Amino acid sequence: MAITDKLTQLNEIKQNIKQAIIDKGQAATDDMGEYSALISNISGGGKVDDSFKNVLERNNGAVTFPSNLTSIGDYAFDSCANTFPSSLPEGVTSIGINAFYGCSNLTLTSLPEGVTSIGSSAFSGCTNLALTSLPDGITGIGGGAFNGCTNLALTSLPEGITKIGGSTFEYCTNLALTSLPEGVTSIGQNAFSQCPNIALTKLPDGVTKIDNQAFQGCKNLLLTSLPEGITSIGTSGFASCEKITITSIPAGVTSIGGSAFWYCYGLTTLTFKGTPNTLSSSVFNYCNNLTVINVPWAEGAVANAPWGATNATINYNYVEG
Repeated sequence: MAITDKLTQLNEIKQNIKQAIIDKGQAATDDMGEYSALISNISGGGKVDDSFKNVLERNNGAVTFPSNLTSIGDYAFDSCANTFPSSLPEGVTSIGINAFYGCSNLTLTSLPEGVTSIGSSAFSGCTNLALTSLPDGITGIGGGAFNGCTNLALTSLPEGITKIGGSTFEYCTNLALTSLPEGVTSIGQNAFSQCPNIALTKLPDGVTKIDNQAFQGCKNLLLTSLPEGITSIGTSGFASCEKITITSIPAGVTSIGGSAFWYCYGLTTLTFKGTPNTLSSSVFNYCNNLTVINVPWAEGAVANAPWGATNATINYNYVEG
């Protein structure tokens, strides 16, 4: 059935419910099986309008979920201001794109164990979402899925996750991760930007790129080293990560963007294991405690020295003992 037909069918249901409320002065009972199919299947290019959300509303303004629901479709409750139950039906296995975007009244503390995928921006802006864990079977989390979820209090992520998309946890100020799954290979732009309470001590060995602003403002990030396979660190990748204490840059790094280590006060002595193609002139701006940089190349071989490290002595042609 085409989406337009589904929406037409949904509007007819809405009108019937509305008339029943008028006639009886109370909430009407809709066909929950029919709605379950609609909420699971509606998706596509456009935001589902308020008529969709109203199908499950009662006269007290609360939303209920059909017990046989197995998936939450794309945009299903986008920007819905109504109150929600404290849990989802146990049969739910997937949550679509923008499914609960901006639902500030959503107060879930857990997700059904059968959930395996969470779409892009699914919970973005859900400021009262208070999950403390995610189901072990989740293998995919879309970009921006938890952006701005200021009460999200996860301490770990499911081991099946291999990619952290752009802005997935941006501005999750209560996120308290102490580790990432070992299978993670990609960390996107702004993935953990402004998450001041994450306290990672290492990154998975398979990570090859730190995208722009990936960890910007993570004031309690406690990295002591970087994965040997990293090839690039993007603009502001670790900016304002005041507690990282890395002592070397892996040999495979070919570029480090502007402001990558701004205000990283924990850097004191840094040794480059290889020769990058490009280093921005502001890589180490405001790294006031960085006093020694050891590099294996000759003076002038890499432009923009001292790359913002105004307090540092650069030891060129450095060979580790």
